[in-house]
Amino acid sequence: MGNIPSNPVDEATKQEVEEIIKAVLGTFTLEYVKASAIYMVIKAKLDAQAPVREYRLLEREPSTGPRLTGWLTKEGAIRKNWKRRYFIVRSDYIVDYYESEEEAKKENGKKKGSMALCGYSVNSDPNNTLLNRLKGYAEKLGMDLSELPKPKEYPPNTLEVYHNRRRPYYITADNPEDFKKWVEEFQQVCRRAYGLKNKEWVHEKAFHEAVRKTRWSLGRWGWWTYGGSEEQILSDMIVDQLDWVVMGRIYGKIAGPYVVRNKIRNMVIKALDSMVMAAVTPAWAAMAKAVDELRPKIEPTLKELGEPLGKLESELVGKIKDGIMSVVNPILAEHVTPHLGRVVSVIKSPMVEAYDEAYRIFQEHVNKQDEHLVDVAGKEKAYSHLNWLPHSWEMWKATEKIDVMYEPLWDLRLIFSDIYPWNQIWKGRDLIRSFTDNAVYTYEQRLDQEAVVSPDSSHKVLAAVMEDFRFDGHLATRNYYAAIMKDIIMPPFNALVRPACKAILEPIAGLVPEPMKDLVDVMKLFDDVINGVIDDAIAQVLDSDQPSSSGKGKEKEIELSVGGESSGAGVEVSVTVEVDA
Repeated sequence: MGNIPSNPVDEATKQEVEEIIKAVLGTFTLEYVKASAIYMVIKAKLDAQAPVREYRLLEREPSTGPRLTGWLTKEGAIRKNWKRRYFIVRSDYIVDYYESEEEAKKENGKKKGSMALCGYSVNSDPNNTLLNRLKGYAEKLGMDLSELPKPKEYPPNTLEVYHNRRRPYYITADNPEDFKKWVEEFQQVCRRAYGLKNKEWVHEKAFHEAVRKTRWSLGRWGWWTYGGSEEQILSDMIVDQLDWVVMGRIYGKIAGPYVVRNKIRNMVIKALDSMVMAAVTPAWAAMAKAVDELRPKIEPTLKELGEPLGKLESELVGKIKDGIMSVVNPILAEHVTPHLGRVVSVIKSPMVEAYDEAYRIFQEHVNKQDEHLVDVAGKEKAYSHLNWLPHSWEMWKATEKIDVMYEPLWDLRLIFSDIYPWNQIWKGRDLIRSFTDNAVYTYEQRLDQEAVVSPDSSHKVLAAVMEDFRFDGHLATRNYYAAIMKDIIMPPFNALVRPACKAILEPIAGLVPEPMKDLVDVMKLFDDVINGVIDDAIAQVLDSDQPSSSGKGKEKEIELSVGGESSGAGVEVSVTVEVDA
């Protein structure tokens, strides 16, 4: 018999792993229970307010029908043989597949499988991706790439749906046109699929905030999150910490040729995954139960302490501002404001051009339907064409204009390491298609209200819809700029500001009276103040004059009103912003 690979995880390492798992879950438990109470307070406030809608265009109810259907060929999980399957992408972004189209169309047709892809990503060139992944493995294992076997070669028109800890999927389309269509659809699915089992608002907000706060406690300052169910997200967070702390040492102990090393590596990963999930499953069940028991205790207290609670929070916000601004202002001036103009210069023109093209496409296609607007059947035909427009390849003429943001955003990673350019580009594409769909729906709803449907009434309705489309497009673009800038700025800003303000905040937290300690979180109020600081800084840059046409940057003295009207008294900050062309 051959030698059995030795396990590089000794008892000391195993104990260290168990302690890391316990520590991460312990931190998360405290953060989740605390965040749940805080978001119960926030929800009570929101429920008491009248909803405010910024946009003019109407939004249609989400469709419950399939998003995309068709035949694809899928590699099996175990035997690795290829099977032709009929795929259906559901409206909730679950992907089901069947042996036949007939089975798929039955009310309770027998599925061959389902794909829940929250947290996954799509690679349109799996052969190149697998090679790069192999290089990464070689680096971790301390091996020369030439020692490794060549990765499996996949046929043309194959895409990979990948997660680094879960089962990957390899799927082949029949032709390049279908391949392009399915790549984009799977990208949409992976970004929009909802992983949490509990979809209640307080839970969703509290869970993601607890994940973020736990990661911050470990020194991971980004605002991104993991995808999947509650248990999967907690497991991924723990595995990240294990990778950071112990896996390098474990890999360093693995010796021998690649086949042996890879076998040991896979064995170690499988064992660690089992350890993590064995700890996470009961821990999450206990946390969920604790919060369920907390809710009926807090809700009566909220009614009793509603007004005093609001007064206390207002006073605490004032004390936080008074205490931290002398620390925050220099960090803001040195690390944030000099770069905001650069970010605007990267993202502004592409989005404006994309929306301009979307306006043109929408108007052109509505005008083309004049010939059909003579009877009910014709109107239905026109509506059918327009309803497909926001999802058609025609919109690519608009959305592709955003792609030029990739390289400049990537270059900004030298300053802001948490930038993920394609994420921002896909958000922009989604906005263009979404608001075009709103324009289509609004046009149809208003045209239906006309006494006589004709080309003349269509032109009148179209003119009004175009005015609202441009209004919404301008507002959505501005909100998009602000969101991107905040995503870019907040991680490094938080990494500097939170440690610097810790000593100032601790005595303020001591001012919260005992009955309110579970309902008031000074760190959450601090986060709100910091968010206000960044929001105001971004707004000032967006409102400032545009760069000169000479292409050279110019400096502009602006006043930042920190905190904003909603947070109480502001603090004036004078900074110099360089706005690049």
